[in-house]
Amino acid sequence: MAVLPAVSLPWLGDIRTHALMVGLAVVVAVWLAIRSAVRTEGLPLGAVLITVALIAVGVFLGGRLHFALPRLELFAAEPLRLLRISSGGLHAPGALCGVVVGGWLALRLTGLPAGRFADAMAPAVGVGIALARVGCFLNGCCFGDVCDLPWGIEMPATSLPYYEQIEAGLIPRDAPHSRPVHALPLYFALAGLLIAAIGFWLQKRKVYDGQVALVSFFLFSASSAILEPLRYAHEMRVYLGPLPQLQWVTLVMTAGSLIALVLASRWAGR
Repeated sequence: MAVLPAVSLPWLGDIRTHALMVGLAVVVAVWLAIRSAVRTEGLPLGAVLITVALIAVGVFLGGRLHFALPRLELFAAEPLRLLRISSGGLHAPGALCGVVVGGWLALRLTGLPAGRFADAMAPAVGVGIALARVGCFLNGCCFGDVCDLPWGIEMPATSLPYYEQIEAGLIPRDAPHSRPVHALPLYFALAGLLIAAIGFWLQKRKVYDGQVALVSFFLFSASSAILEPLRYAHEMRVYLGPLPQLQWVTLVMTAGSLIALVLASRWAGR
């Protein structure tokens, strides 16, 4: 139930667009991060490669666990489904927690300076987010609520929003397309590109090591907190009190990243 479920590539045959874009996001983000770490920050290539590999594991595990923990009943009978992206997605806040934990362990192992390495990683992660979110849009997932504004997008009859709106009684079963919805994955993609652009601009103007990473983390958290209320309230969404679980997470991340940024700026000023 996707907008563009698959593409046909020479020698590779049909490939799901979501998997293709996530794979492309990983490759591009890793390449940009390594290039920036070596060229801009002057870090040794071997240690950078080891650190990036360990962080990639942390991203996958953190993103999957964040998706799965509120839905453990779906994986109880077959725990190995956790390792299959096709049985659900990756939640970005959990993936970022995986970056923090995996990065901390990797940096202790390799001895790389944390601030400089994080500054190299942050803009690359923004690009990766943008590419992966395009995959979400093509997959028809992570879609927004009904949007009557001029930029609302009508989704085709093969899409998940179309079927959700039929079940909710928003459109008849013979409707040619869905009602317009917020293209939420594309909003997240634009936020990722903004994070990358500001990060790359700040890399050569930073006042202290770690500034690029902290600014990028705040921008990601704040943009997610702003955009999360636009997500469609489907039956799989997990609520904690009056707000969805993801909304609480983004609010906590926004407050924490802002406090960290202010404290780091004051410390650097001294």
